[in-house]
Amino acid sequence: MKRYWYLLVLISAVFTSCDHFHTKTGMGFSAVKGIRFNEVSRIFNTGLTFDKQGYQLEPSWKLYFISDDSVMVFSPKMKKFYGFHVYFDHDSVFNMVDTWFMLKKLNADSMVLRSLRVADKKAKLDDEGSNVYMTFYTDRYIDNNRVQNIQKMGLPSVKDTMFIRDRSKLANSKLDSAFSAREPVVLESTSDLVKVEKVKSVSTPWNKLDPSVDYLYPEYNITIHKAYEDFGYIFTAFVDDKGQIHYHESMIPYSHEFQSTYEHVIKGIIDGYLKLYVKVTPGNTLGIAHTCSILINLTGKKD
Repeated sequence: MKRYWYLLVLISAVFTSCDHFHTKTGMGFSAVKGIRFNEVSRIFNTGLTFDKQGYQLEPSWKLYFISDDSVMVFSPKMKKFYGFHVYFDHDSVFNMVDTWFMLKKLNADSMVLRSLRVADKKAKLDDEGSNVYMTFYTDRYIDNNRVQNIQKMGLPSVKDTMFIRDRSKLANSKLDSAFSAREPVVLESTSDLVKVEKVKSVSTPWNKLDPSVDYLYPEYNITIHKAYEDFGYIFTAFVDDKGQIHYHESMIPYSHEFQSTYEHVIKGIIDGYLKLYVKVTPGNTLGIAHTCSILINLTGKKD
């Protein structure tokens, strides 16, 4: 089944043709050649680190320029720096790591970048992806200032907590207002007859530079042995703040005339098996439990 993937803001740029890029210099990165920049803050223009879907921005980049048109970016997952070209476009707009940015500030101590989501060779300035701001400080600046204060810049704020609390109240009162939990739902089998496995995403070159986003669309394989018959269902479900599983919709197409029967069967399996043999810990964000959506690949084996 096709699994939806929530692309990170910094890796969501739409590529344009190669002949659109200009390799001429113009950003002045050679003036800070060799200076290590560490990302200390990544926020939306709202001042929040979370969006309404539950995606959390997290500072993670470390980089240094080796010329106006070349940059080395550190991969936390691979524990090494990778080289990328820097393509100057116009004014303060440039592209690196296949992502468009606007340079807002650059000096010997700090740098601020604004991400840009581009489509049809035009920046979509009203798009959420074009309203993310990344703040970097140099190693020297960090060493000469209070590290704890700088580290706090990358953490969720009181404003974030208030936002998540309000968002959770809505999700807990209306299931279809669910959003992704930063600490996903935990499903644990309490019987030898049931096997539960959380599906891990496959690593790709695009997610080497940023934290994992597996929490956005949690997926689970559940196998029930000695079931009443062999069966296989793929469906989404809401897990509320109390840990109750509520069937949402099937991911397998079926005729509309069979909808009521199909849903009745799945709900019966949830009540007859999952609620009895699977311990559910609700998802939470910033310690606040709330309704979120999960994908379940459910298999029954009669053996």
